[in-house]
Amino acid sequence: MIGYIEDLVTAMRPAFTRTATWSWFIIAFVGFIMRTDNYGVSSIIRGLCLAPASYPCLLHFFHSTAWNAETFLLCWWHWTKQQRVAYRVEERLVLTGDHTKIVKDARKMPEVETLHQDSETGSKPTYFRGHHWACIGLLINQAKKFWSTPLWIEIHRDSLEEKRSTRIVSQAISMAETMGEKAYLVLDAFFAVGPVFEMALDNQDEIIHIVTRAKKNVIAFLPPKRKKKGQRGRPAKYGEKLTLMNLFDSARFTFQSMETDLYGAQATVRFVVLDLLWKPVKKYVRFILVESPRGRIIIMTTDLTMKPAVAIQLYCKRTSIETLFDSLKNLLGGMGYHFWSKYLQPASRKPSKNNGRKQISSKPGKTAQTLQAIEKFVAIQCLILGAIQMLALKFPNEVTQMARCWMRTMPRQFPSEFMTKIAIANIINHNFGSLAKNLIVQIILDKRENNLADDYFEVAA
Repeated sequence: MIGYIEDLVTAMRPAFTRTATWSWFIIAFVGFIMRTDNYGVSSIIRGLCLAPASYPCLLHFFHSTAWNAETFLLCWWHWTKQQRVAYRVEERLVLTGDHTKIVKDARKMPEVETLHQDSETGSKPTYFRGHHWACIGLLINQAKKFWSTPLWIEIHRDSLEEKRSTRIVSQAISMAETMGEKAYLVLDAFFAVGPVFEMALDNQDEIIHIVTRAKKNVIAFLPPKRKKKGQRGRPAKYGEKLTLMNLFDSARFTFQSMETDLYGAQATVRFVVLDLLWKPVKKYVRFILVESPRGRIIIMTTDLTMKPAVAIQLYCKRTSIETLFDSLKNLLGGMGYHFWSKYLQPASRKPSKNNGRKQISSKPGKTAQTLQAIEKFVAIQCLILGAIQMLALKFPNEVTQMARCWMRTMPRQFPSEFMTKIAIANIINHNFGSLAKNLIVQIILDKRENNLADDYFEVAA
């Protein structure tokens, strides 16, 4: 397992233009796994028992111009593809995409805005100050175990020309082109809008197909009737208008029944497949009306050849990205960043609806570096989460043996991310005690022994 981690950090070397920066990346990578609290960068110092002088060096590492999140994640994409654990449907990768909102009360943190909480959780306020993150994950599996491995994550910026809904789609297209693959992108009902489907349909090579749940008020049209010979007027563009949710109680279309896997359990569902004209894109979209023990949903897709069983299974796998967010926030503390810019005008902590006033920075370049440091911090956390998932799938027996922790319910086949994180920390601690000669231990021991030399801060990043 240590050899696997060493291969991973070595594969990330091209993302850093300096060897010193790459060494500090290894410190941060291992420190985030070993730490026992989630209080930002300082937790790495405590987790690895480093000298206090290492703290400013780590801050310099995250603000360093010797690496950026885009190149870093690009190396991670290539590594993930080589592991051959990606789940495929009809030779296509399966990508999951969604947004998450993080509360941040800092007055000088860049891109903090007033957000509306559209979650069903009643304990959250309606409006709050925070960051709006967009994320894309790759569905990986081994046997019947599925995980969504984070490949890309970014704070939404109002300065971007793209909307929040289309930003994920354009990034997924770029990701598929870079990896030389075609993919399905599974999204929730927030993305069932015209611009998202237009972007997917405009790709001539059909690199990305969208699969999402339609809104309850969705309307579509039958193909137009042919104009009679000699009839005056222009030909009709659309046929009869259909309110799709009403079709469940109508006898107009014949529903079929089948047994399918529904969120890990076998269930009988009724369905009907309709290829209809959808006005927002002025093209045909496949609508699959599904009635199951869990309720009624309408699945939309740009793939006019998709079978209903495949569409249902793909949409059921969308929940894996919610598990991704949970592990990133609560298991790793990946959103516990505390970077702020002293050049940024202080903002009010009171959320205000429709507040268009933007913070002004006296040094925009420095403030942009702070924003990049936040994204780098979370990018490393995404890499750690993906590595933990890979280790759990490839070394299940070793992880269970090395975790040495009591679990009320032991895993049947594959350990959880929680167990895998504990197992890796135990192995690294054992290597420290035995003075192992591997790369990771040597770099950390070297940082521990480093005194306050004159050039100590110069080699920070």
